[in-house]
Amino acid sequence: MDKITLETVKNNPYVKAYLDMADKNFASMGYKEHGMRHAEFTSSIAGKVLGCMGFPERNIELARIAGYLHDIGNCIEQGQHSFSGAIITKRILERLNMDYREIMAVVSAVGTHEEKEELPNSEITAAVIFGDKSDVNQTRIRTQRFAELDKHAKVNLACENSILSVDTVAKAISLKLDVDTDIVDMGEYFEIFLERMLQLKKAARYFDYSFVLYINEEKFM
Repeated sequence: MDKITLETVKNNPYVKAYLDMADKNFASMGYKEHGMRHAEFTSSIAGKVLGCMGFPERNIELARIAGYLHDIGNCIEQGQHSFSGAIITKRILERLNMDYREIMAVVSAVGTHEEKEELPNSEITAAVIFGDKSDVNQTRIRTQRFAELDKHAKVNLACENSILSVDTVAKAISLKLDVDTDIVDMGEYFEIFLERMLQLKKAARYFDYSFVLYINEEKFM
């Protein structure tokens, strides 16, 4: 049986329809982009993290798949999107005849990527968290009318560049952000994203790595 790849998943009509609806749901609330661009970004970073650490290629591919599907549950609603996303993901991958052990690895990552209290349950989950929570960028903003932006949107608007790096020698994962402090100050940034940064710190601990945050070249974590 051929292995299911990220391209197979991306070309699936159900996946396309569900991710499109997920983004439309967020757009209706005036919230930042949560569609295929975010799916692509999360997938790419998840694969990059495991690739840099030398994990097997199949693990990397499963992380990419889980990263692409992690927010698919938003097509139903936001509050329990990890749970609904896990159910949707299971059904889609079963239709594609993926190996059941691989299905559960992906489903587990989708279902637990918002877990805030515990360490990630697998390298795939930890990689997805890095992809999801490091996506802070101007490209996620839907409107340039500043008065219409909420706090989350203003923080994303202020972020001009973000780079996630894996240093296997120092055993450190760093997120470097260039932030326009004329749009938000550091207090506003941490008010919105401190919880997210703590999730990244836990994800790094899964690999026995440290997590380092730089904002405008200054170390904050």
